Amino acid sequence: MELPKPIKDFIQVFSKLPGIGPRQTTRLAFWLLHQKKETQHDFYHAFINLFSKTQICPNCFFISEKDSSKQENQLCKICQDSQRDQSVICVVEKETDLISIENTNKYKGLYHVLGGLISEIDESRKEKLTIKQLLTRIKTNKKVKEIILALNPNSEGNLTTYYIEKAIKTINPNIKITKLGRGLPQGGEVEFADAETLVNALEGRK
Repeated sequence: MELPKPIKDFIQVFSKLPGIGPRQTTRLAFWLLHQKKETQHDFYHAFINLFSKTQICPNCFFISEKDSSKQENQLCKICQDSQRDQSVICVVEKETDLISIENTNKYKGLYHVLGGLISEIDESRKEKLTIKQLLTRIKTNKKVKEIILALNPNSEGNLTTYYIEKAIKTINPNIKITKLGRGLPQGGEVEFADAETLVNALEGRK
């Protein structure tokens, strides 16, 4: 059956989202079309604001809300917070990992979002990560004393951990490098770990 072009375009674009295939996207399209105008406008503005009112922190690469009264490349609230421990940087794969750790209310240092992990089969992926920026932060910020590599304990996470650890030691062998300890199982994911597990992993880092 030939669907109207706007619906086909919607399905083509939104089926690219992780965990959502063409069938779910088709159902979503028709569900949205049957909602009240007010609900449709809410969805419309939510998508517009998602792209127009957010930015990437130039320091840690976390997503934050733009402050229209300030200039571009604003630091996120975590990086701006002078009460955070400036001597510790927790390195995570993605934003949702940062959120999970932050929600424990136990970690008070800074963060760095890599934007992915090094792949054993795709060398080009490494160039898309923010590893170079992390190393620059370590070089320029003399307050940094510890780097926590809070990456998922799987093959790619272990490979990335090894690569970053080696690079940091080359820059400054005196910086303490720790990894999440007990609590996070082999092959588990930081994003989906419960708060107690993450607290144990942070406190047991070594």
